[in-house]
Amino acid sequence: MMMLVSCISHSCWNSRVASLIRAAAVGALAYGITAASPVVASENASGIGLGFAEMQKVWQGLTEKPRMTTCRLATRQTYKKKQICVYTGANKTFVAIYNGAGAFCNNELRCRYDPDRSKSVSGYVRAFRAAQK
Repeated sequence: MMMLVSCISHSCWNSRVASLIRAAAVGALAYGITAASPVVASENASGIGLGFAEMQKVWQGLTEKPRMTTCRLATRQTYKKKQICVYTGANKTFVAIYNGAGAFCNNELRCRYDPDRSKSVSGYVRAFRAAQK
């Protein structure tokens, strides 16, 4: 009520409203900067990428933390409106992702290190095509 009595003229009222709007904008900007800051801990060090139930087992010593490697896109094949993206990593680590035709395939991703000499890129593609028939 004191503000209404002290500010009878429009110029005084406009300056108070403008200062409140500036204060709100500065507060929102400060919140936006702190909320949008990147996470400091990496996925492998913190366990965020594994999930909390899995990390509890790691911390309790019941399981070991999975080794991760970088897998790069080896091939992308489309057959009957379905698509397979095959990724290859260190020591013949393979990952296959199945999705709809025309979907995006990353050039590289982090995958679980699982070397297996019996697998191949062409084997994944053959199995994919055989499953679609």
